[in-house]
Amino acid sequence: MRNDIISELPESLITQILLWLPTKDSIKTSVLSTRWRNLWLNEWIATAVDSGIQHLDFETKNPLLLKDLMPMNIYKSKTLVSLKLVCVELENPKFVVSLPCLKILHLEKIWYCYDGPLVVEKLISGCPVLEDLTMVRIHDADIQALPLLHVRSLTLKIFRLMFNLEMTTRPILVEIDAPKLKYLSFKARQSDKIMVKNLSSLFKIDLDTDFGGSSLEPHDLRKRRDIIRDVLTGISSVRHMIISQRTLEVIHGYSKLGPIPKFHHLTHLKAAFSSTSLQLLLAFLESCPNLKNLILDLSVSTEPERIDITNVPRCITTTLECIEINKLIRKGETGIKLVQYFLENSPILKKAKLSFTDSPMSMTNLPLDRVFKMYLTSRKRSRRCQ
Repeated sequence: MRNDIISELPESLITQILLWLPTKDSIKTSVLSTRWRNLWLNEWIATAVDSGIQHLDFETKNPLLLKDLMPMNIYKSKTLVSLKLVCVELENPKFVVSLPCLKILHLEKIWYCYDGPLVVEKLISGCPVLEDLTMVRIHDADIQALPLLHVRSLTLKIFRLMFNLEMTTRPILVEIDAPKLKYLSFKARQSDKIMVKNLSSLFKIDLDTDFGGSSLEPHDLRKRRDIIRDVLTGISSVRHMIISQRTLEVIHGYSKLGPIPKFHHLTHLKAAFSSTSLQLLLAFLESCPNLKNLILDLSVSTEPERIDITNVPRCITTTLECIEINKLIRKGETGIKLVQYFLENSPILKKAKLSFTDSPMSMTNLPLDRVFKMYLTSRKRSRRCQ
């Protein structure tokens, strides 16, 4: 039986041979031996970085099979403008990270060593012109390595943070300090907490979180109350907000312990709610005295509808100009009363937009022309409303 002479060659020589081959042929060699597997890719990335590549988008299916894959020279690229890494393992470099041109950084399902937070913080601190940062995490494997994450940047303008973790994982505290941040998206399950500093430039925020728990438990009541208060105060200068129903529920729970900060600059609000949480929405609107545009996504509740609208927030009577209500049921008590409520209490309303959905929960689905006639014949306080 003949010996495999090529496989006995030094790894550096095998790598050099693979680099001489066309990329397509180099990939095909991965089926020859486990020793050959990914050799072309370690070296290919390193060569691409050294050659002055500006955009690198790299994704693997299983980082455990590609351990130590990312070359260390990626931390010192002088030309990279955008870097997207998905499902790879990052090591903590022993030197100072320097990415002077990197403006866009996307980290998704990243695996870390024991000092994971330092890797991320080194990356961010080594990007003096970073403007757009996205972090998506699903794996539980790195939970021990990332209990606290500091995101500090003087240039960051866009930050998306999505943590899709299970209820049993350890809490993660994310501290954001970005004075030039314009847009923040924070979507996390109940294992994650957030702290914000210096967000006076914030223009738009997308919130879907319960700030570390779905209810205010007695044993950590004070701590969680302070976190919610500090976050709301820190984002109070925002002008455009998207907020989920569960976030509304937590804020409403907090309002029983202390006043909600006023969002004086907020002019656009998009909120999700159900017929059973309408009062939560109206309570939050009390903190938005200058709101002009309101978009509501109505979710149908399986519980009996309880519609008892008595309070009218100040913004509805003084500043609200446009209202959009989505997912209305053609024959639904909630929708009818909700539309009537806004039409009858909004004296400067200019536009009302309604969209309907068919639902098996409604007894009948009336023809759209009859539906619109039913809604539009409601008494309108504003003569300019279309």
